[in-house]
Amino acid sequence: MQPRRAAAGFRDRERAGNRSSTGWIRRWRPRWKLPTCKGRAVNFKRIAPAIAALATASLVAAGCSSDGGADAADNAATGDPIKVGQIVPIEAPGLGSATYAASTVASVDAFNERGGVNGRPLELLQCDSMGDPNKEVDCANKMVSEGAVATLADFTPASSEATSKILFDAGIARVGLNPVNMSEFIATNIYTPFSGSLLNLYGMIDILVAQGKTKLSLMRPDLPVTAQLVGLLTPAVQAKGAEIVNDVAVGAGATDYTQFIAAAERNDAQGVIMALGASDANPIAQAFEQLGSKLTFALGTAGFTQADLQDLGTFATTSTYTSPTPAPSSSTEDFPGLKEFLADMDKSGKEELELQNLTGDAVNPWLSVRAFGEVAKNRTEIDAANIWKGFENAKDIDMAGLIPAWTPGAVEQFGIFPRISNSMMYKMSFDGDVLVTDPTQYDLRTPTA
Repeated sequence: MQPRRAAAGFRDRERAGNRSSTGWIRRWRPRWKLPTCKGRAVNFKRIAPAIAALATASLVAAGCSSDGGADAADNAATGDPIKVGQIVPIEAPGLGSATYAASTVASVDAFNERGGVNGRPLELLQCDSMGDPNKEVDCANKMVSEGAVATLADFTPASSEATSKILFDAGIARVGLNPVNMSEFIATNIYTPFSGSLLNLYGMIDILVAQGKTKLSLMRPDLPVTAQLVGLLTPAVQAKGAEIVNDVAVGAGATDYTQFIAAAERNDAQGVIMALGASDANPIAQAFEQLGSKLTFALGTAGFTQADLQDLGTFATTSTYTSPTPAPSSSTEDFPGLKEFLADMDKSGKEELELQNLTGDAVNPWLSVRAFGEVAKNRTEIDAANIWKGFENAKDIDMAGLIPAWTPGAVEQFGIFPRISNSMMYKMSFDGDVLVTDPTQYDLRTPTA
């Protein structure tokens, strides 16, 4: 089993000529073109060091007919653009989120083709933080100076607290952020319907305990900041009647992965909370099969594509998966909203947005754009203050049936996290071809999945 070669990069085809003179901001203006039903992704490498975590069976070619294309062109938004931003590490060793960034661009393009916000297109100011804390702060300042009325689907693990403060002080709402720092679970300008990478680890605990796995190992990158994960997860593990018996730190550049499987098996461990991404999964899968391990692994889908999992053999089919959104490969009968999402990705013509190359969190930007549109269309004036107020007051936003209808301001305490507005998760299994999502969600607040 050989590691698969990453698909040609988003940055190679899309970046040239799209950076500003500062090197961080890339402006994306509406592109009014007919849908093509073609596709072209770079998957996540290692999952965010700040958290050591994350992050279709029936593809229906909705919107791919010539008539649908003509309608989209006729309805395309042509009014005064509304500036929205995204801060995300694209070209960043260990943090690269090219597919996530490309999904945001495709989502905005498709939204504009359908008419935007009452005829006004979104203009996406997408800023590549490169996983650098100083550049992340630069990105936040650019959002302010360039006049973004909100940010959509941010991922800011490098300098979360400083970035959060800049946008909060400027009165800019952050919609669909993947929270990775306590400051992002506190700030009242953050509205996200996704439980985020940290809580995805809590979901892994639930599905392992539900299978009777009460002695657990944590497998994470060997970084000082990720050493804190055991302390963060222990209260939740103990609340489920389980314990973390091994903390396995996987070093970058390791060549012998059997040592990590052996370390995870110690102390009669039964299951593994895997806070690693696709770049580590292949050698771990090889070591798993080489040793004939009986461990059950729980993974988040954010760092994995369908193609990744198809390369992982028995490891992939015996593992269990969780995510706050259904996998892109899920049944469109169970999740009809995936038809529109998949069609929007397909129309982009990007390899990284072909179904087999979509990461598990590619749906998040699409839903963030959708939520922004639902709120903005009801505002008489669209500026940062009104968008923030709109999200605070919005109720039961339709999220295409992919997650429950969302009331952004309805937040509750969950464990140590002060502001959680959606604690629902999906369970998934891999059948050797696609991820199959159980349409019945489970709640992280309940005893087990």
